[in-house]
Amino acid sequence: MDLSGAVHFYYLFDVADTIDLAGLTTVAGEGVTAAPLPLRPHTSPAYLQFPAPPLIARLPDRLLRGHTVTPRVKLFDYGVISVRLTVAYSGNLDGIQALLTELRGAEETAQMARDVAERVQADIPRALDEPHAALVEDYNIVEIERTDPTLSGSDFVERHAMQLAQLLLGETGPLAPSEVEEALRVRFAYYADDLTIVQWDIALVYDRRDSAEAIEDILEFANSQLVELRTYDALLDRELDVIYAAKPTRGFLQTLLGRRAADQAANLRYLIVDVLELLDRSSNALKMIGDAYYARIYRGAAARLGLADWQQQVNEKLASVGDMYRFFNDQARAARDEFLELIVILLFLVEIVIGFVQLKH
Repeated sequence: MDLSGAVHFYYLFDVADTIDLAGLTTVAGEGVTAAPLPLRPHTSPAYLQFPAPPLIARLPDRLLRGHTVTPRVKLFDYGVISVRLTVAYSGNLDGIQALLTELRGAEETAQMARDVAERVQADIPRALDEPHAALVEDYNIVEIERTDPTLSGSDFVERHAMQLAQLLLGETGPLAPSEVEEALRVRFAYYADDLTIVQWDIALVYDRRDSAEAIEDILEFANSQLVELRTYDALLDRELDVIYAAKPTRGFLQTLLGRRAADQAANLRYLIVDVLELLDRSSNALKMIGDAYYARIYRGAAARLGLADWQQQVNEKLASVGDMYRFFNDQARAARDEFLELIVILLFLVEIVIGFVQLKH
């Protein structure tokens, strides 16, 4: 079976708290355009769109191990830069698997993506709010636009189930039937001639270019949420490590240094508010109403990526930070109360001394 399409290698970098998209007209020397979701019209009533559309810039082609690569950059307002490296392809499934084996996870591929992301960051420093060391998430999408002979989505799976499972799992040897079934389990089709199969680090999209683009954007968005959640998780880990490593002050010194506990409580309150605000920004970056086909694909991808588990982990650490905030707040209040009691006692003693002095005179 001959086919044509492309392989997309995505690298998503969380580089800042937010990116101010409003003032950007160029990125890395190229013009930018807004990137709303290019949805194909379906009959089911639903709404699926970015309230604040990301910006994209298409960069000049590069060479990677002899392959022509087309880079494209997408900027999300919640601080994520997505670099997509695209290699066009025509041949068969074995050839696509060979291409994936060569470039998937290769250091040269990752380095090219890092070079592009660093160039973008250097070009837009004023748009980055609270920049930080980048955390990276990668994802791959195999896009098949045409097959010869033409196959329906169900025929594609039925005839090439083993090859598709090997392609998605990065395996070359025969797989057990149960593993093939699991690899192809999360799949979607709207018309008879399309198919989307989602795995945790790769997806296959067999569709026309217009609809394939929307599906790829949704999968990219889900991965941008993953890198965001991983960033918040790492941030909370660092803050909790600092808290647990801090040595508490005791006794009289603690009373006099009650301000330290108050400062710690204030810092934790700021951290909680900051993380909650950023979580809200990223989680609401894509508005979904109804059970549309594209929304189902997003939910399937979110399940494969484990977004709910990451969200739960972040929520638990936020709860721990909240407990520490209440502890430091109570500690600061107790220290202030003790200090005020000490002042009252000292004033009382001073008043007694003054009274004795006056009696003597």
